[in-house]
Amino acid sequence: MDEKNINLPEPVTKNLFDKSQEKREIGGQELIKVIQNATSDKIVFEIAKHLKERYIQQPQFQYKKGGLHGLYSIAIDMVTKKNSDTIIKNCLNLIIDPMIDCMRDKEERVRYTAIEYLFLTSKLLGDVVLNKLEEIYRSLVQSFLDPDESVRKAASQLDNCLKSLVMSTAPEKQNFKIQLFVKTISTQIVFKNQQVKLNLISWINTLNSIPHIELFDYIEGFLTELFLMLADTSNKDPFTNEAKIAARKQLEEFQRDLERYSKRSSFSQQQEFKTHRQIIDILLDLCQNKQSDAHVLSQVLNWLMEYLKIVSNELDQPEVQFNQIELSGGQIIKGIDLMSNVFEQRRDSVLQSVIMEKLNNILKIILSLLSLDSPQIVNQAQQINDLLLQIMDKMKASGKEFVDIMPTIQDMLKEKNNHTAEKALMWMRHLLNTQTEKLKPMIENILENLIERLKDAEAQVVENVMDVLARISHEQYFDMVIEKILDIFHKNVNLLNRMSQIIIKKLCEFWNAEVVYTQICNKLLVNYVYVGDDNLDLAFTQQLVQSLEQLLITEPRLQNIRMKLKNYKYEKNQKTAKSTYEFFISIYKTFCYNEVSALSLSLLIEEYELTYNIILTIAEQETNLEILVQIARLTLLLESPVFAYLRLQLLESANHPFLIQSLQGLMMLLPQSPIQKYLKSRLKNVELFIKPHSDLSQCREIQNKLDTQLLLQLFKNSKQEQQELKDNYAKSQFK
Repeated sequence: MDEKNINLPEPVTKNLFDKSQEKREIGGQELIKVIQNATSDKIVFEIAKHLKERYIQQPQFQYKKGGLHGLYSIAIDMVTKKNSDTIIKNCLNLIIDPMIDCMRDKEERVRYTAIEYLFLTSKLLGDVVLNKLEEIYRSLVQSFLDPDESVRKAASQLDNCLKSLVMSTAPEKQNFKIQLFVKTISTQIVFKNQQVKLNLISWINTLNSIPHIELFDYIEGFLTELFLMLADTSNKDPFTNEAKIAARKQLEEFQRDLERYSKRSSFSQQQEFKTHRQIIDILLDLCQNKQSDAHVLSQVLNWLMEYLKIVSNELDQPEVQFNQIELSGGQIIKGIDLMSNVFEQRRDSVLQSVIMEKLNNILKIILSLLSLDSPQIVNQAQQINDLLLQIMDKMKASGKEFVDIMPTIQDMLKEKNNHTAEKALMWMRHLLNTQTEKLKPMIENILENLIERLKDAEAQVVENVMDVLARISHEQYFDMVIEKILDIFHKNVNLLNRMSQIIIKKLCEFWNAEVVYTQICNKLLVNYVYVGDDNLDLAFTQQLVQSLEQLLITEPRLQNIRMKLKNYKYEKNQKTAKSTYEFFISIYKTFCYNEVSALSLSLLIEEYELTYNIILTIAEQETNLEILVQIARLTLLLESPVFAYLRLQLLESANHPFLIQSLQGLMMLLPQSPIQKYLKSRLKNVELFIKPHSDLSQCREIQNKLDTQLLLQLFKNSKQEQQELKDNYAKSQFK
């Protein structure tokens, strides 16, 4: 027999293809003798090809079975001769490939027989077979789904054999190529069949148990699908729940190993960085994956939390300075340990670097998750958000900069969900507190986004926005803040109605209240009254002035301003008196554009003659319902503690002659109503207790006087301007 003329003896072929197992074994032994007499390995290779082409590829079952037995006999001969692994590897394709092909045969007997001989061959040849593991496993996956139970059982037996070979193979042999096999797992794990998934998880578990294999280095290939197995697909497959449990268990095991992987002694920093980055990318992608339900997200967030805990713990470790390490005498060992700690700290920074690189992405995802309906996910996201803030504080000490995350925070501020917006504001406030100087170039853009957020926000978000605005405490931005707030009020009537007082109150809380009032009033005059060309600007000014006036009268935190205005006439300190006068004039000019607000201010500063004249001026024109409602509101405010002094002054009519007249004027302006009757009753009661001759010497000495006529003229001028604006607007409507 030579390489070009392979003809097996008839007794050999006859026995190989016999139905009897005993005869086939005899045929196999005879074939081994033929092979042993072969003059070269090439003849053996040709015999294998001959068996494949002449018998295995034939449709008859007996031919296929005999051919497979013949290939198995060749394997026996190789092991008997103790051929080198190299020779066996060269012949491996000729032996294994036909068996793999038969695993996909249409006839279940052939499939079963192929798996059976592949199992026997694998046990015989040992870990050399692992050179064909990828091809074997791809066919094995199909066998797990075989309709024939005997085929499935045989496949399971072969699978266990292959796992044993992988676990026992020596790494130096290089028969098992982990990278290639993980790629195979990654392509097969997408199978929807839960039984296949279970098998894949068992393989992952097997690989992870092998000491010399660091599966984290290859985890990218299957981690996504492992997480997605947790999703509740409501599948009726009986293996679904079992696969979920196995996947969760494996993920939890990997999660526990995260810290170990971050601190392993033999490593490549480049590989570690790459792996951590890949894992975090996968976790973030899963957070946005449509297939990720609450079960998946919860596990993903557990991983992220674990990562951040590791980083936080690293940052808590005390730094070791090289100049503190003494390597003399008996301290050499201690010094080596300290050097090791320094090295550990340098290495631990790998994970910190990954977190810093991915901070933008992590933050965006976490803030987005805060808007979900799931309380569990929101709670986990909240915990991660808090831990991120802690980590940022710890890293800040080492000079880390975080200004790059500001654009992300600004984007998240635009989210409709208020919970997300609130946390974005928390981050913004934190950054402004810690990195103010570095954020200066971005301040204007930050202001734009903050003001924009005021539009549709709830009260809590508005307060947080104002809190952040207050952090931008640079004087050069104060004017801009006021202008932008007024602009958004002007464009959004709903916001003006709902939130103007809350926002103004916050402005006064964080900045000097007098400055806030002065700035708002001045800008209303300059930007909306003097240049206004329609009723909208006037109506806006009147409404905002009303909010300013109501706060001035009722807000407890503005008590200092009220007291300054009330005490102006009696203030002996001329410097204080001057500043109070300037403040009063600056807001009075604007308050004049809302008649009732001007009345309130004149009552507050005890300028009752001006009050009475303003009432007379109001009466000169037809009063509308809106003014009457405001007068009614003011009448009720006169019963508040703020105006207690005014009610007592009613008993001293000789000292305050215009006060009684002013209240009587208000009463006459009001139509018949419970409020009008209430004021009338108050005035009637006063007459019973009024002193006929008040002792002027008992009154506080007036130190400063206001020019009533000047103030009245300012009010009349504003009324005239308002009327002209209304007339011009009315004319334009007829054109």
